[in-house]
Amino acid sequence: MKRIFAALLLFILCAPGTARAQQVPFLSELFSRYEEFNKLYTAKRSAGANLAAIEPLRRRGEEAFRRGDIPGIIELIGESTALLQGKPWDEKQRFIASLALEADRMVIEPNAVLQVSLTRIFPTSIEKAYPAAPTVTFEIAVAEPPSSAKSSAPVAVQPLVIAERVPIAITSSNSARRLLVADGVYWIIARVEAGGKQIASLRLPVYAISNFSGSIAQMSQTIAAIKHSPDPKVQTLAPLIATPEFQLQRLASLNQSRSEVETNPAQELDKIEAELAALASGQNPFSNERGEVERAYQAADGKLVPYRLYIPKSYDGAGLKPLVVMLHGALGDEGYYFSGLFDPAVIKGEAERRGWILAGVNGRGRLSGYLGPGTDDTFEVVKCVTRDYRIDASRIYLTGHSMGGFGVWLIAAARPELFAAIAPVSGGAPIKGDALNSLLQKVKALPVMVVHGGRDGINPPQLSREMTSAAQKAGLKVSYLEVPDADHLNILAGTFPPILDFFEKQTKAK
Repeated sequence: MKRIFAALLLFILCAPGTARAQQVPFLSELFSRYEEFNKLYTAKRSAGANLAAIEPLRRRGEEAFRRGDIPGIIELIGESTALLQGKPWDEKQRFIASLALEADRMVIEPNAVLQVSLTRIFPTSIEKAYPAAPTVTFEIAVAEPPSSAKSSAPVAVQPLVIAERVPIAITSSNSARRLLVADGVYWIIARVEAGGKQIASLRLPVYAISNFSGSIAQMSQTIAAIKHSPDPKVQTLAPLIATPEFQLQRLASLNQSRSEVETNPAQELDKIEAELAALASGQNPFSNERGEVERAYQAADGKLVPYRLYIPKSYDGAGLKPLVVMLHGALGDEGYYFSGLFDPAVIKGEAERRGWILAGVNGRGRLSGYLGPGTDDTFEVVKCVTRDYRIDASRIYLTGHSMGGFGVWLIAAARPELFAAIAPVSGGAPIKGDALNSLLQKVKALPVMVVHGGRDGINPPQLSREMTSAAQKAGLKVSYLEVPDADHLNILAGTFPPILDFFEKQTKAK
């Protein structure tokens, strides 16, 4: 079932203390393909389809994860997608599923050289699939007309060929071309042919912004001016500058690289410009934002660190609100709980229904284990949220999933007085022996709800059972919820309402 792939994406086998931040090849491809698979799976399930045929892939998926074989996991997602679509998983389908379109940048400036490549994520036998060797033609086509053309009659624009009928290599096929195109949104398209027929078409967005570097430089100067403004109103809002500064920093390199975050750089530039204009005039540009919003702060080491909030539409600042801090799993980030990997409608729906504020923590990386700066990050986020919103200090709660489930214990032990209750999900003991006993004594006053899925094939429920037993022996007030049919993925959204029910009963003494 779909838990195979979510578990593979989100759980780290090594203990949190051994995690190391690193670049993960094909990470964006992995997440995007899983989300597409998840949509298809959900639609089939809702229609009453028999999905039992997906189940035998689970063990193969777990084995691929234990080998650290991300290309193998992507291949399994392709096989499962083909199964759901009623397509045979033969060499032709394997070859098509192995292809990924990549580009060296997200933003094109005038006369920039755009390099594109068709990469084969996992090996396949082209000879068995096609008698004639496949080729790829790279094109760039208008996805959204330039702003100057929007008010006039539509103009047909022919795709611009970057390279035509390039033989597909064993690993990747690369082509490049210097481009001069009008500002707008474009698709990079890779058309794959074999035997004179098109067998696949892949596309990737790219944005032409003629004044991109100039805009970045100008806004950087504005940020510096705001930081050094003598205006007391502007100085009061100085901590808020970290958000547009982080967003600008993320954009700055997109004329040389691509972002893992889905974004429209042109729209982002406009948004940042509006935020800076407000701050420069002593106005808070974020005060009326509701729903899922991005924020950032500047850490003690100077780094700009993002976090994600959900502010319910009902929030008006009139009364104190509970805050739920959420720690992501391995390979995740601050947007983890709100992503399509789970059911964001449930997560956000609970926040709206209760009027609570949710905060997703970055943890200083996808594999930080919430140690060192990752620990500090959680407390910095709480500090920022309590600064900017009216938070009930007696009702600050902590939860986390997978790596975040281990992290909950570590974070709570670092500052147990901060939280009213904690709820680790799909975790276990982050440390062993006497160190664990010491940790449990630090959190002894905290009510705890431990949650795990009974069909979690990656992080066995036995780990949470043992941690619960150790906590009870140490004298903690702890309850254990194991959902027999839940897996590593659906346990998160499936138990989010009861976790918040548990939190709602817990208030820290003032």
